[in-house]
Amino acid sequence: MKKKIMTLALTAAMAASMGMTAFAGQWVQNTTGWWWQEDNGSYPVSQWKWLDGNKDGIYECYAFDSNGYIYTNTTTPDGYTVNADGAWTIGNSVQLKYQKDMDSQNNSGNASDNNQSTSSDDSIVYTNEDMVGTFMTNDENREDYFELMVGAGDSIAAFYYDNDGDTHIYNFAKSSDTKYRDSSNSRNMTIVDYDTIIVNDKTYIRE
Repeated sequence: MKKKIMTLALTAAMAASMGMTAFAGQWVQNTTGWWWQEDNGSYPVSQWKWLDGNKDGIYECYAFDSNGYIYTNTTTPDGYTVNADGAWTIGNSVQLKYQKDMDSQNNSGNASDNNQSTSSDDSIVYTNEDMVGTFMTNDENREDYFELMVGAGDSIAAFYYDNDGDTHIYNFAKSSDTKYRDSSNSRNMTIVDYDTIIVNDKTYIRE
């Protein structure tokens, strides 16, 4: 922690010497680990935070310990899995949010400075009409995807194109505001948000 404080002080001194009043939020590393430094020099502690570290408009979720370092390649104290980069994962899929999701959450007053818990926002209920579209796998080693359509009643019909190019048809019946199930094929679907679904622990992102 001493080395971390020294690094922060050095960064601040360099910024001052260059006539800078602030610097963009960024990842910083020392011999202990990585932490996220805000533009005002502060850093998150003992919390989860959605961050777009590479400024590509896609946010990953990270857990920070009591000293401000991210957990990596482990299970966090509250029971979630993070990969070697520190990003929250379900199965082998990194959980993502897009800029418009973050904007929507901030505008609704459910988030502050983009801080989010790892659970979905239960106050937003998406209908089967909302979820119509193509959802691509979030695994770079796979090419499977779903095409979701309006089913009978409040169900969701789906064409699933697997990694071998074969097509499967599913009918997901609604079991709760965010949960759907195709019992005949043992498939469970969770609506995370408008752009994200999870089917049997695999994440798919709206195209």
